[in-house]
Amino acid sequence: MKQHKNSQRGFAHVGLILIIVAVLGIVGFVGYRVAKKGGGLGKLVGKSRGSDSWQKGCKGNERVNLTHSPMNLDDVSSVTPVGLTAGAHVTPIDHLYFYPKAGPRDKYPVYAMADGDIIEIQTRGVNVSTGESRPTEYRIVMQHSCQTISYFDLVTKLDQSIIDKFPEAATKGMQGRFHVTAGQEIGRIGAQSLDTEVYNMDLTLKGFIHPDLYKAEPWKIHTDQFFTYFSEPLKSQILAKNARKAEPVSGKIDYDQPGKLIGNWFKEGTNGYAGAPGSTGVGSNNQGYWSGHLAIFYDAYDPTLVDISIGAFKDGQPQAFNVTGNKPDPATISTSSGMVKYELVQQKYVGVGPDGQLNQSYGPQPVAGTALFQVLDGEKLKVEFFPDKSAADVTGFTSAAMTYYR
Repeated sequence: MKQHKNSQRGFAHVGLILIIVAVLGIVGFVGYRVAKKGGGLGKLVGKSRGSDSWQKGCKGNERVNLTHSPMNLDDVSSVTPVGLTAGAHVTPIDHLYFYPKAGPRDKYPVYAMADGDIIEIQTRGVNVSTGESRPTEYRIVMQHSCQTISYFDLVTKLDQSIIDKFPEAATKGMQGRFHVTAGQEIGRIGAQSLDTEVYNMDLTLKGFIHPDLYKAEPWKIHTDQFFTYFSEPLKSQILAKNARKAEPVSGKIDYDQPGKLIGNWFKEGTNGYAGAPGSTGVGSNNQGYWSGHLAIFYDAYDPTLVDISIGAFKDGQPQAFNVTGNKPDPATISTSSGMVKYELVQQKYVGVGPDGQLNQSYGPQPVAGTALFQVLDGEKLKVEFFPDKSAADVTGFTSAAMTYYR
């Protein structure tokens, strides 16, 4: 699934100074886009960078409870919710992160969370944001029923039982059926995060005004509340390591409101989430399909904070910010509001420590720039960014203003 891993928030938490962890996270947090089949870059299938046929051959329509943690909780340093942004993840991220404690690659076992079938394994040998080669990682999709699908990404090693049945799985991935039971080891993880989520195929999130814009990642609109699939006491044991304390504790990714500023936007001519014509799942120099993405939403850790995440800010790089004073509230901004101005500042939280403790950036938050927005009719948005300029230095749009849509 991409899903990437390049973050400013955390990497393989090693119990060292949290700021260092946040820097290391650039390697492990953002995630990587996946080819449908094949090692390395592989081949992308049409415009979709993932499978939209996860229900093929499924049985039963029930909601399946998860009865086993994806990792031994003693191996887990912290858990982060859905809804973060980082690097190539410009819009709120549709999966959680389980961060292992200090240790080398392949150190910790990864387990099936419920009975079901592994139906797809994808390989990745490239950093999605930069295009650079890296050791092979695996994205594993599990079908528990026609309703309940779970997945893992960034798994560093497949269990030998899978390779014995599908000999090419470790190098080329697989599509087929490999039955697993809850608690069965299916792989290993280490030195970076484990991505996971539950997708409810009967659910379409209401906070995406036009779900068709996300065809490049068809699972995204089915993202469900992860922790609701667990029963006590396991639910509370995992939540104790979760960095988000506000409801919904699993996080939130869909913020669109018709006619309002809040939510996800895409630069005109960039084909929604898929990116500009010719875009693939892999970028170069941190520029790629995500460069035309824009998100205005509430912080995943502290939803009292307003966040703005931009696919191409200074030097065309993706960047996420808080805003000075957390106002105006983007959910109140409409066509009648005219031009609105946000001063962009360093994000308050820059990492997560053991057991979900947030690492706060102390001291004054430096101004990184200013953003101007004007909501237009027809779910369009006039946008202009001014890197390195304070709000007082910006008086209005210039000829460089762009139009975004959703």
